[in-house]
Amino acid sequence: MQVLHPDCSCRAAVAMALAEQAAEGADSPMSADPSAYSQARGRLRTDVLRHCLHATAQTVRDAVGDGYLWFGRRVWLVDGTRCSMPDTPSLQRAFGQPDGQHPGCGFPVATLTALFCWASGAVLDVAIGPYRDSELRLWRRLWNWLRPGDVIVGDRFYCTYTDLAGLVRRGCDAVCRLHQRRKVDWRAGRKLGPNDRLVRWERPAKHTRGHNVSVRQWRQLPQTLPVRLVRGIVGAPGFRTREMIVATTLLDPAAYPAADILALYGDRWTVELRLRDIKTTLGMNILRGKSPSMVRKEIYMHLLAYNLIRQMMVRAATEYGRDLHRLSFAGAVQHLDAALPYLHLYAGTAHARRLAELVLRWIAHDTVPDRPGRIEPRARKRRPKKYALLNKPRQQLRKELVS
Repeated sequence: MQVLHPDCSCRAAVAMALAEQAAEGADSPMSADPSAYSQARGRLRTDVLRHCLHATAQTVRDAVGDGYLWFGRRVWLVDGTRCSMPDTPSLQRAFGQPDGQHPGCGFPVATLTALFCWASGAVLDVAIGPYRDSELRLWRRLWNWLRPGDVIVGDRFYCTYTDLAGLVRRGCDAVCRLHQRRKVDWRAGRKLGPNDRLVRWERPAKHTRGHNVSVRQWRQLPQTLPVRLVRGIVGAPGFRTREMIVATTLLDPAAYPAADILALYGDRWTVELRLRDIKTTLGMNILRGKSPSMVRKEIYMHLLAYNLIRQMMVRAATEYGRDLHRLSFAGAVQHLDAALPYLHLYAGTAHARRLAELVLRWIAHDTVPDRPGRIEPRARKRRPKKYALLNKPRQQLRKELVS
């Protein structure tokens, strides 16, 4: 319930449970003191939440079936993000804060790298690290979930020699936008078709810290790696036409046409929408935990709730013949939130089952409009209040106010 209500404190969560007990006619409801609930949250094991996250992701993935395979292969989307949290000494030591923020004036930040299912939108797993940890190092901690034949789609940050070679060694393939620092000579290599070329990359000449791998791992990399480069022209009304180059280890142009590879990379943007659902709709952008263990539990709990809602959306899309990726996640959360008190009140009755079916129908009919080429400025109309920024520790400013 706290995840479904981003502003819900422990006291508010206990108040909701009290209201449910009173509505059910409980003679001796529990105490309104939230301390016991807070202690119980602290005892909840992180590995249990992580196991539940994996189980729900597999359930959602099985529910969509083979209809969302890409050329008969599973596709995963990878991306990283960051979350802010309260400024406590333990969180500062565990996660750290961005450079440029004075001590006592900033907030600790965690770096996350998550693996999403392209077919269902569910989160399979997440790697959590401090602010200065690399997304690539966290990403490699998720490789154990990959199976031979999987296809990984990532942005240009994941288009490194180390990662592409590591995925190929595992029997997987990658589709990434070419990193901006890598120059391309379209006269080199072998032409596979228009704007489609097979080139051979060489292993970096020496090991550097920027590779985020050990010397032993660097030495195990192959001396060369065949990579296919596909070039496409992207144009949108109001913007200048620009060129996009996609690097992939899918080398067969007959089995994997260039147009399909470009279209698959175009779907990479959906991972940004999924992260927005988790961070904005479910409120994971700013965490509330005061200790490193509670922060990690809070992250897993948000992702678990997200997967459960995605599971409802998959069921609604299946039963009513809707396109899963056109259903509104925010709408699903709102419909579920409105019905939950009554589902609790009538739990185990035919009325509750009827209400649950109605919720699925409402979710199925709450679709996002198809607005191709839509352009919106990234600007806010409502002006923020003109308060000064906190550029000194709060305790120091309090002393200055009374002096």
